[in-house]
Amino acid sequence: MHPLTDQELRDTVSALLPDAVELLGELVRLPSVFGATPERLAACADTAHAIAAQLKFLGFPEPRLQETSDGSVTVLAHRPGRPGAPTVMLYSHYDVQPEGDPADWRYPPFDVTRVGERLYGRGTADCKGSVVAHLAALRALGDHCAAGVRFVCEGSEEQGGRGLDDYIRAHPEEFDDIDAALILDASNPGPGRPAIVTSLRGVVVSRVSVRTGSRVLHSGTFGGAAPDAVMALMRLLAGLRDDNGDTVVDGLPNTSPVHTGGYPESDFRAHTGLPESGRVLGTADVATQLWARPALTVMATDIPALSQAVPAVQPVARALVNLRVPPGVPAQAAAELLAAHVLRHNPWQADIEIEHLVVSDPFVSTTDGAAHQVLARTLSDAYGRAAVNVGSGGSIPLCGTLRAAVPDAEILLLGISEPGSNIHAADESVLLSDLRAAITAEAMFLRDLPTVPPNSTIPPQRSQLI
Repeated sequence: MHPLTDQELRDTVSALLPDAVELLGELVRLPSVFGATPERLAACADTAHAIAAQLKFLGFPEPRLQETSDGSVTVLAHRPGRPGAPTVMLYSHYDVQPEGDPADWRYPPFDVTRVGERLYGRGTADCKGSVVAHLAALRALGDHCAAGVRFVCEGSEEQGGRGLDDYIRAHPEEFDDIDAALILDASNPGPGRPAIVTSLRGVVVSRVSVRTGSRVLHSGTFGGAAPDAVMALMRLLAGLRDDNGDTVVDGLPNTSPVHTGGYPESDFRAHTGLPESGRVLGTADVATQLWARPALTVMATDIPALSQAVPAVQPVARALVNLRVPPGVPAQAAAELLAAHVLRHNPWQADIEIEHLVVSDPFVSTTDGAAHQVLARTLSDAYGRAAVNVGSGGSIPLCGTLRAAVPDAEILLLGISEPGSNIHAADESVLLSDLRAAITAEAMFLRDLPTVPPNSTIPPQRSQLI
């Protein structure tokens, strides 16, 4: 069997693209929001079954639907490779974010609408499009795939579920043959601009509760002397950012040794919609602020809503905060520093409790491994533009779990989305050209990786400006 040439793969992917788009439409029409209504949980199950059926068609002998500790179902499948060939894990997730208010969408959230080169719909980019990219790459390569493949598709990633992580920790022997993992759940810096994400911030999600009294008090009768829990909480949260917008947590480093490349401020403003009059926060360049420094955001507050307003001093207020942890800092250490800071800077001697709900470490990958270099080359060939190494401000707990379970495997993060994809927001979309290029690059990677001698290393590719 002669090896498929680059042009043959490109032609095959182009011929299969209509089928891939049709499959994407079938998956997007299933509103697989984990942890939501019974109808949507049923959609999660239907999505998992649909993916397993595709894997069966592709020659995976026994795809299985594995229930995990958080109640979600992970699709697991293994297809052995040729003797001596490496094994590659292909990861993505099939659960999606809720759509929010449908009125905010120009197009139906749970359907695929093509407008020019964009495919709109919830999950087209994050991450059902990635699931389809994996499946299409395997189909395009067909019997020419010498590598062994472990297919892993998670069902609760968007809701912070740790079911898959728990499963890997409990069953590391199922994954110990992995030589490389393609985590298709990252983003590119722009349309048609391929990237490998080499660093991620960690994350700590904490619930902060402030109590200043035992009951609601009339603001006229007692206001001015009675401490207000809402004001105490606001003062506490405001103190976690300084006047420049830098996050301030006592003892938490505000720098990281990772190389951040570059992120022009003009691109950042365009990607975020920030007007020229708006201020970009922080005392460092944009890339450093996003990828290598801590960032504290308030996810939600539990205080009276405007519709429930009364002239009263509130005794209790709560907030859910999200701390992004820079590479090089253990997330548990960051969580402890945050708790100590909150208790130390206690306004009005309030009764404060802090509970850490999520604690996930940062991640930094190596760039001198053979798999990294093969992927960089195939991404460059498929996109027609040099792939670059970039950081990301996001967090993927799975990376740390995999590293602990399979320390010698190369973990490679890439994606099909870009800033215009609007992931987690209304009118999520993916560019058809980027989907095609990602499928082609992955097929080339699976074709080429088995030709690299085992345990070989290649001088690292220089990180470039994005």
